[in-house]
Amino acid sequence: MIHERRIRPAISAELPETLDPQLRSREVTAMTGPLVLPPSLPQSGVRQLLRYSFWPIEFLEDCAARLGETFSIELAGLGTFVQLTRPDDIRDVFKADETTLHAGEVNVLLSSVVGTSSVLVLDEKPHVRQRKAMLPPLKGERMRTFFDAMRSETLAIADQWTGAGVVRADKAMQSITLRVIIRASLGLESGPEFDVMQSAMAKLLAHVRHPLALVMWKLFPLARFENSKILPFFRMRRKFDTILNACFDRQRALPEEQRPECLLKDLLATQYDDGSRMSNHELRDAIVTVLAAGHDTTALALAWAFELILPRADVVAKIVEELDSVTDGHLPSLEDIEKLPYLDAVIRESLRVRNVIPMVARLVKKEISVGGFSYPKDIVLCPSIHLLHMRGDLYPEPKLFRPERFLERKFAPYEWIPFGGGNRACLGQAFAIYEMKVVLATLFSTLRLERRDGAVSRPVRRGVSIGPSDGSLLRVIERRPTKS
Repeated sequence: MIHERRIRPAISAELPETLDPQLRSREVTAMTGPLVLPPSLPQSGVRQLLRYSFWPIEFLEDCAARLGETFSIELAGLGTFVQLTRPDDIRDVFKADETTLHAGEVNVLLSSVVGTSSVLVLDEKPHVRQRKAMLPPLKGERMRTFFDAMRSETLAIADQWTGAGVVRADKAMQSITLRVIIRASLGLESGPEFDVMQSAMAKLLAHVRHPLALVMWKLFPLARFENSKILPFFRMRRKFDTILNACFDRQRALPEEQRPECLLKDLLATQYDDGSRMSNHELRDAIVTVLAAGHDTTALALAWAFELILPRADVVAKIVEELDSVTDGHLPSLEDIEKLPYLDAVIRESLRVRNVIPMVARLVKKEISVGGFSYPKDIVLCPSIHLLHMRGDLYPEPKLFRPERFLERKFAPYEWIPFGGGNRACLGQAFAIYEMKVVLATLFSTLRLERRDGAVSRPVRRGVSIGPSDGSLLRVIERRPTKS
């Protein structure tokens, strides 16, 4: 005989007694009986989905203001997502065993873009195997070998911006990061093959930047529509895969010592513990994961950085002063990038204030207790990146852009989480921060910039990411002289 039981959260008593009863708890009927989840708004799943799709930051902040530190959101067709904003709760999620919480299952909709063997959609041993293969080339000395590519692409943008009037920072940053990641991933240099790859990747990503991209992937899953001749996204995907596989075949045919230094070279040489090597399918998914995730998110983070930095003359002055002190008026060199602590703090504070990804998600596979709630299987727990970063007890005056925070103290890996955390932390974290340093150091060394008068950047959804509504409009005041 099955007995019903009611799970009472320890924190429910902390909610105001005057709170609308509809907001105090959600009950979901399970095999074991009524389950009490953190409170949610008395709105339909459709309405919450639309609000999260078109006004994501405002929606999350409204929920937190009305419901408290831990709450649920209901997204029609996607499920219930419990938002966690307390550092200790997020630490518990990040430290949980990989068999207890799965991220890959929650990310399965991303397989329409990154494929079914991507590290983003795998869990447990398959995830560990792919992660182990992909991590080394994206950090350390191999990462620094792309300094020249990062700087040269940035200088090309500086030339384009000069005399061009008002420009969108996001488009230029997408050009830089896409061209750099193509070089880093595939070892391609400028030329016809590079241009074809860049065009195909840009067109593929353009299909996934719609605010309702997650809904469309739910309605048109890869398993059913992969071979569709009607839906343009899947036609573009097949065309891109053909181009990518041809690149794989050309490099696989070369002796290893003749292959260009890049992620593909490392993956072609990767040997799993069982002695096998990556198939073209696994190579495709690994490369597309890096191309997609490592390009768009970094570009948006850079666009947001301009939106925060340029209105602050004091921040700009400190960046320029540090650059001049380190470089002596020359363009920043490979060695100089490691000597810019204030610029590093600027980047970290920018990533705190403006989140490109507002949350990460974990599917409960085994019962787990977090923050006074006991969550059974199939509940989705979401460390809320944005709401954590807006905690006044952790970051006084949280909406204020103040880079000095990151010079005054070191934040724990569950207090500053723009790249997620735990065993699912973003593979490209080191690469992204390094690229942001190179791009910003190069541009502030060569240009004086300003925001367009009256420009307002509202957070809007770009697929799974959050970008500035106006693209962070700016203009060049003048070029700064640099020593040769």
